[in-house]
Amino acid sequence: MLFAEEAQAPAENPSPSPEVSVEEQTLAAVKKLIGFIRYKKNDKALALIHVGKFSDKLLAGHKISAADRKDFEDAIGEYIINKAFPIALKYFDKIDITYEKPSVNGTNARIGSSILYKGSDQIKFAWILSEVEGAWYISDFETEGKLATEINRVKNIDPSIKKNGVKGTIELVRKAAKN
Repeated sequence: MLFAEEAQAPAENPSPSPEVSVEEQTLAAVKKLIGFIRYKKNDKALALIHVGKFSDKLLAGHKISAADRKDFEDAIGEYIINKAFPIALKYFDKIDITYEKPSVNGTNARIGSSILYKGSDQIKFAWILSEVEGAWYISDFETEGKLATEINRVKNIDPSIKKNGVKGTIELVRKAAKN
């Protein structure tokens, strides 16, 4: 009697083959993300973002229960899909992105990039990636030399947690994601 193994669908961000350089792996993750955003495949795009690492940076300095951390990550994921991806689509749709050579330091990488928006405005930014379990994920975004997580933590998250508490902040993030 023969037993067939169940076929499993390949992971969205599988471990790359060793022949592919780390620089190529990081750039491939960013290019996939852009492609998924352009074609509005939000779940696949979100799978390339390490929402856990992103959330950890937003919550730096706050002691939060595991359950609240999970709720916060879910709310941030909703926000990324409903707010950040549409903004990114506006900038990345039908526009070529220029990429610098990835700078890799252990399990972290930075890819400087730029676009010509509306044909004349050059916008410079960088992708921040982290290697997790052998795969590269976007874990932050840099504009004008500042990390998105740092800007949002200082301007939004820290003041909200101070005023509304963790649960109140989670609800505000969810509400913002829906509006």
